[in-house]
Amino acid sequence: MTTKNINFNQVIDSLLDDNAQFPVAYMMSLSDILPANLEILKRSWGQISPARKAVLMENIEIIHETEITSNFEDIAELALEDGNSAVRISGLRLFWDYENAHLIQKFIDLMHNDPDIGVRTQAASTLGKYMYLSEIEMIDTRYMRLIDEALIKVLRSNEHELVRQKALESFGYSSNSAVKEFIHNAYNSGDYNWISSSLEAMGRSADENYGSLVLPMLAHPDLKIQREAVFAAGELELTSARKLLLRMALELEQDEDLWVQVVSALSKIGGEGVFEVFEKLLEDASTDEEEDFMNEAIETLNLTNDMSLGFDFMGLKEPVEDTFREINLEDEEFDIDDYGKSWIDELEENLDARIGDEFDEDDDDEDEEY
Repeated sequence: MTTKNINFNQVIDSLLDDNAQFPVAYMMSLSDILPANLEILKRSWGQISPARKAVLMENIEIIHETEITSNFEDIAELALEDGNSAVRISGLRLFWDYENAHLIQKFIDLMHNDPDIGVRTQAASTLGKYMYLSEIEMIDTRYMRLIDEALIKVLRSNEHELVRQKALESFGYSSNSAVKEFIHNAYNSGDYNWISSSLEAMGRSADENYGSLVLPMLAHPDLKIQREAVFAAGELELTSARKLLLRMALELEQDEDLWVQVVSALSKIGGEGVFEVFEKLLEDASTDEEEDFMNEAIETLNLTNDMSLGFDFMGLKEPVEDTFREINLEDEEFDIDDYGKSWIDELEENLDARIGDEFDEDDDDEDEEY
């Protein structure tokens, strides 16, 4: 059944019946919904049970992730006014992928005034997308000050820390000089959740000066902080983190989410040794999903390396000697330590204390020098 053959009244009848099936074709009829059908849906929205709407929005989010051409913006806007907090949260999450600037004030109002902490937290997070769009001038830059002021107000308030932490992460996109103080205060708080949010904000800042704060956290014992540090290293394209990340990528047993973040970061950093490590990881992939992920990472890496090479040729930075030297991971004498030494070796010692490393035996003599 295609959406063209669907009578929209059938869709409404199905929504009103909690026991009725709601096939994917019905779901897709809500994507790029026709104005007349939207009006029908609005009139019936209040009659749909809260549980039915919550499940509907969850499924819309799933379809939106898989169907890149789908557009549920009108449904998301309708959800923002719903009495069910779960529905409002879903609507806000969807707006991370849209660029509807006229709703920015609505997001701010939800962040400040919604009775549900989950809604306020998600609203603070969603505002980050619009902070970013304003900074890169994809939407009117006048919104920049509006969002800045709203986020700062929350950060300086007695609001729940979850809301303030998401506000900090969103504020990370801002060029406002005030963001540095908030980031440093969170980083030095000693609270793991605030440290994680500060690292997220650093990664969004495009400010390489945060590198000295990010690097020590790559070997932090808390996995959440470690993942955020890896994210920040990738977003900031910290070449000084490459060696440690290469070692982490080759670990046989570690947190899967961390490993995914490490590979993603390396694809953005690029440089010597990364392609060879990625080829080995692709060769060792045990599932189709892992193989697809590595192929996508290699595509990103190729783009990163091509851009880096272009900058070199334009004289924008000094070429690194032996950048294109071939290496062979099957060579028994291969040692990542031969490729770009840095003070970050000390962090590797901390990492090796927690996880096994296939290069430990080769590195023992060198590590004793530190």
